[in-house]
Amino acid sequence: MKNFEIAIILNEIGEYLSLQDEPFRPRAYKKAAMVVENLDKELKDIYEGGGVKALKEVPGIGQAIAEKVEELLKTGRLKYHEKLKKELPVNLTALSSIEGLGSRKIKVLYEKLGVKNIDDLRNVARSHRIKDLPGFGIKSEENILKGIRFHDSQVGRTSLGVAIPLASTITRRLEELPSVSKVVVAGSLRRMKETVGDLDFLVISKNPKEVMEFFTSQKDVVRVLAKGNTKSSVTLRQGIDADLRIVEADSYGAALAYFTGSKAHNIAMRKVAQKKGLKLNEYGLYKGNKKIAGKSEREIYEALGLKYVKPEMRE
Repeated sequence: MKNFEIAIILNEIGEYLSLQDEPFRPRAYKKAAMVVENLDKELKDIYEGGGVKALKEVPGIGQAIAEKVEELLKTGRLKYHEKLKKELPVNLTALSSIEGLGSRKIKVLYEKLGVKNIDDLRNVARSHRIKDLPGFGIKSEENILKGIRFHDSQVGRTSLGVAIPLASTITRRLEELPSVSKVVVAGSLRRMKETVGDLDFLVISKNPKEVMEFFTSQKDVVRVLAKGNTKSSVTLRQGIDADLRIVEADSYGAALAYFTGSKAHNIAMRKVAQKKGLKLNEYGLYKGNKKIAGKSEREIYEALGLKYVKPEMRE
């Protein structure tokens, strides 16, 4: 079991306990969850190196929580967590992602209207059954509907607040590899969209195999989607996919422009090239079979007779 999975369970236990008017334990579990999520080393490795005693040396993890982590690592489940979920069978993680919904309001929604998940919440909000509940009202119902719409629009996307630090960390790791001469993040993150669907890394390297091995074996990787000589794709524990492509130095600018997008901007650029009797793709700008530009983005824009367009303006 990965750290982020354990952190989710510990945080949920804290939420469940807060509904029972526990004075101290909720805070302890939530604090432990935060510590676990930000650990540089996997709890699995810590446990294998010293058992429960080693787990207790992690700040914020005492005897009771260490024993529960041990159970999770050994069995992949936690009876205590399952007991709490039976008492209040709701998707706390999903429901608390809606702005304005804390654990207590979630409990009221379950007890009064049987709300267990986002779909249930959507149904009761649209039928205007929330506004009459104690502690809610018309404004609360409107805010919940707004929160649901935002949630639906963000499914499968990650905010810049999460994407930028994560991309920076991975970039720094890649730059430390001796065989890597250049790393850049492309895609919607480079265009600075408010949310991004995935992370796109372009790398120039004299040893692609070493880069691919490193990229797919990072501690943040929970699933390898594809692994090849010049491209690999993974899913990270933060819930976002990341792609890495090895590009040639003389095609770097063309690849960066192509994978930065947007799609509409790329189409417009190709149309300009076609009108000039040229061909533009991710490998370069060509006149017949001869590459006339591709090392840098500015080189391509200049060859097309265009002013350079900043990534943020390529929507």
